[in-house]
Amino acid sequence: MALASPGGAHAAAGTFVYHTQAGAVPHELADPVDGRCYPVGDAHGVVGNETDRGAYLYDTPDCRGPAAYVPTGFYAVGRFHSVNFVP
Repeated sequence: MALASPGGAHAAAGTFVYHTQAGAVPHELADPVDGRCYPVGDAHGVVGNETDRGAYLYDTPDCRGPAAYVPTGFYAVGRFHSVNFVP
């Protein structure tokens, strides 16, 4: 049995995959923390949300402003600068 403290950080299970150059080796975020902003530089190309949380992709490095949504289990093509995950 696993116990968690109230108010502790929860994490998505799985991996979010993205590229910073077309055709380049993919980068991975494993088990990202819910609600945390992950700056990713100038990511573009195919992204894969292999987590159990929805991913929001932002044009800014601080997860502010309009976002594109990538549901769990989906792949997309786009350009973004930060990502966060919401249950």
